[in-house]
Amino acid sequence: MNLFVNILSIVIIAVLAFSLLYTFSVARQHKAVEGNLDAKISKPVQKNVYTTNPIFLAYGIFFALLLFIVLFFAIKFY
Repeated sequence: MNLFVNILSIVIIAVLAFSLLYTFSVARQHKAVEGNLDAKISKPVQKNVYTTNPIFLAYGIFFALLLFIVLFFAIKFY
């Protein structure tokens, strides 16, 4: 059990670090169009508006890990 918690902690920290770095990279890209609020949105961004958003990515990974933890405890203790 202790090994599982350690591995899960490392995975969570890695996901948080990846999300933070991804958010910074997206923010840096958006600084280029700062001040131009009526600019056209590029086609790839329009098609993948939810998959390229780091907040949705972090929430999706969080809920996947949460589901994994719940399933683990359900199998382990019931």
